[in-house]
Amino acid sequence: MKYPIVKLNKKGVKNYLENRLWFSFQEISQFEKIKNQIKPGSIVNILSEDNFFLGCGYFNPKSYYSLKLLTKKNVIIDKNFFLKRFSEALKLRRSIYPHESCFRLIFSEGDFLSGLIIDIYEKIAVVQIHTSGMENLKNFIIDALKNLLNPQAIVLKNDFSKRKEEELELYTEIAYGKTEEVILVEMDEIKFLVPLLKGQKTGFFLDQRENRRFLKNLVKDCIILDGFSYTGAFSFYALKGGAKKAFLVDRSDFALNLAEEIAKINGWKDKIITIQGDVSKILKNPPETDIIILDPPAFIKSSKDIKAGEKKYENLYFSGVKALKRGFYFAFSCSYFLKIEKMKNILKNSLKKLNKEGTIIFNGFQAPDHPVNPFVEETFYLKGLGIYIR
Repeated sequence: MKYPIVKLNKKGVKNYLENRLWFSFQEISQFEKIKNQIKPGSIVNILSEDNFFLGCGYFNPKSYYSLKLLTKKNVIIDKNFFLKRFSEALKLRRSIYPHESCFRLIFSEGDFLSGLIIDIYEKIAVVQIHTSGMENLKNFIIDALKNLLNPQAIVLKNDFSKRKEEELELYTEIAYGKTEEVILVEMDEIKFLVPLLKGQKTGFFLDQRENRRFLKNLVKDCIILDGFSYTGAFSFYALKGGAKKAFLVDRSDFALNLAEEIAKINGWKDKIITIQGDVSKILKNPPETDIIILDPPAFIKSSKDIKAGEKKYENLYFSGVKALKRGFYFAFSCSYFLKIEKMKNILKNSLKKLNKEGTIIFNGFQAPDHPVNPFVEETFYLKGLGIYIR
């Protein structure tokens, strides 16, 4: 297919050979000349300065990373392109999770499709599009999903602020089929309500699957404090594992109301206590518990936020260590910019300041249906540490 041409300079070609998928305006030859000639979000052919074909991608001169690579092959980017990619991704998920009905089908650069997230909740597909290039391709994406999965509905959950960086509107819509706003699904023999239209992200956090399973094996006869609980997935895995009671703390009244409904459905109505409020304040005078879980939102969303964000993590993690007299303490971060060694140092210093002893008994990461691309460090984002405090 003859698409507009964007050429990489020597720096860009060097990064291309290192399997990078993103290229800044500084890596594009004659950027100033072409930036007004190619419409933002357009599919382009990528060439070297000596006209060697490198691949196809999409171009947006308004973004710092102006060029995103989709394939190194000379192909048409259409429904069949996505159908092939989605089929490959589905095959991988079926090998990892052969019996799961809820999973992440596409994880952006982890599946070599920059700017695209697709989560599957049984017969519903929820799509998140981050970039103008993918936005322009959404009809192909929808058609490919229909062909591959024959879903009951496809939801476009494009209401997150990151889209503003690409000058995209924020919206949520049911693009195909019909679905309720909140659906009932089952994972690990636990029934969950997933708020597709008004919930965070795609409605549920599938990336914590393996970490919840680990917790489930530790909790018999324990009392749990679930900080930043959202709709209570950690708590419900704990109750499934035999926990006595769970305190769910979150700012969102909407999420906690859903958690109460989930508890009723599973027969745990009397085993949860919901607390709407600031987790940090609750930790100053916490209920007595055996296990504390802190899974906050990303405090560091860009490199300019690192210093301030690390301070927030330090204060939060310290409060968690202080609040737990004895037992298991799980701290998580979904920010790529907080490195695992920094997390360890924060927790070590917290134990030291409080004159407490603790050992790390758990290292947690994102579930394998969120694959890490070793050439795109940002795809490794979810980290967790479990400490046994003596």
